[in-house]
Amino acid sequence: MASSSPFQPLPQGQVSVLELFFPGLSRISPVIQRYTGINLDAVVPLVCLCGFLVFLYKRGYQDISNWVQKSFSSTVHVSCNSEVHEMVLAWVSNQPFAKDSRSFLVNIDLKKGYGPGANGSVKKPLQYAPWNGELRFWYKNYPLVYRRMEKKGDLFRDREEVSISCLGWSSRILKDLLEECRQRYLDDLQGQTLIFEVRSGRWEQSKARCIRQISTVLHEDKEKEALLSDISSFLDPDTREWYTKRGIPYRRGYLLYGPPGTGKSSLSLSIAGHFDLDIYILNLASVDDRTLNMLFAQLPQHCVILLEDVDVASQSRSQDKETEHPNPMSSLSEKQGKEVTLSGLLNALDGVGSQEGRVLIMTTNYIERLDDALIRPGRVDWKIQFRLADKDIICQLFRIVFKGSDGNDNEAVERHAKNFASRVPESEFSPAEVLSLLLENRQSPGSAVARVEAWIAKVRKERGNKLKREGSWVHTA
Repeated sequence: MASSSPFQPLPQGQVSVLELFFPGLSRISPVIQRYTGINLDAVVPLVCLCGFLVFLYKRGYQDISNWVQKSFSSTVHVSCNSEVHEMVLAWVSNQPFAKDSRSFLVNIDLKKGYGPGANGSVKKPLQYAPWNGELRFWYKNYPLVYRRMEKKGDLFRDREEVSISCLGWSSRILKDLLEECRQRYLDDLQGQTLIFEVRSGRWEQSKARCIRQISTVLHEDKEKEALLSDISSFLDPDTREWYTKRGIPYRRGYLLYGPPGTGKSSLSLSIAGHFDLDIYILNLASVDDRTLNMLFAQLPQHCVILLEDVDVASQSRSQDKETEHPNPMSSLSEKQGKEVTLSGLLNALDGVGSQEGRVLIMTTNYIERLDDALIRPGRVDWKIQFRLADKDIICQLFRIVFKGSDGNDNEAVERHAKNFASRVPESEFSPAEVLSLLLENRQSPGSAVARVEAWIAKVRKERGNKLKREGSWVHTA
């Protein structure tokens, strides 16, 4: 009697093709065929064959693509820690083909800030850039490939790999593209000063500010003109050759000293803008000797390097002299590992590995704390003192705030300026303090004059309270 079971065994000695790929599946193949009409013995091997061919195609395509790229193409690699990376990224992000990317890295575009009259509509604008993939595009009738890939590994190395490739052994088209990126980058920065600061132990571009005219920095005009003339002479290409022929290190250093709020940092930023130089700002309290030397070695030849509060290094030396340590060598090693020492600063300024061609500006609020070795000729060529506001500076500040404003008559502003200056004691308040009062009353010059006595009393009271706190047990504990 014939069996009615749907699971029909295969004849002895015959092996199904399906059994070779999926053992056991051949037993239920007749059931699937009865209800669906699909013969798995014919379909499954065909699907497996197609999958195998697709695998070979992809693997072969990758191998062939890599072989062509290595043998018949040119590639330029860009470090993500380089300013060239910013140039390329800015160019790519503005191209139509970048919109075809399906993987983006989004950031807040801090350079755009607020648009005039936007009423906050562009607050914290977003910046999209292709990320972790490749884009193909045409440039001057050449097919190029832009790659920006995430790089996993050492946290202290580049986080990504950026490259641009083109077919052919000549790199001319890649150099043309990089030159266009550079030129467009500089055009976008026209009238701005790039500011670099230290982040994670290396220089990074932090912001771009509109060039501040040197005329807006309140200081003696003759001294400003002499300073600009000296820097201009130093930056002249013939000057470098003159220094080199005589074996003199091609460096120039300036010390700006005076009370806080008197314009030292403003003048430094204005100098950078005047000579179209980038400015690198470094606070010595935030680095140690090793980091300081590394940062100085990374400086470009032509730039302004601003060292703020250089008295930190001299103060550290004084504290070392006054403190007795049971183990001097251990204490010195620990000190050098945490903050800048005077010897480390001097070595960075004019050591063997220090960069030439840079304009060095150091600032301090306490020149009396500086070591003589730091400010000797050769390290500091000019010393410029900044003083508290006198009547002339106070009048200039008043004119800057109120002249040219809507509804303000210039003659009336001039009278108010003289009246205002006569009520503010000379050499007691910094220009920043006076400017703060004027900005609070920027809508009305008369209001600024009327409130000046109350403001003086308030500031004096705050200073008195601060002195009491400094002399209390809270300060001395």
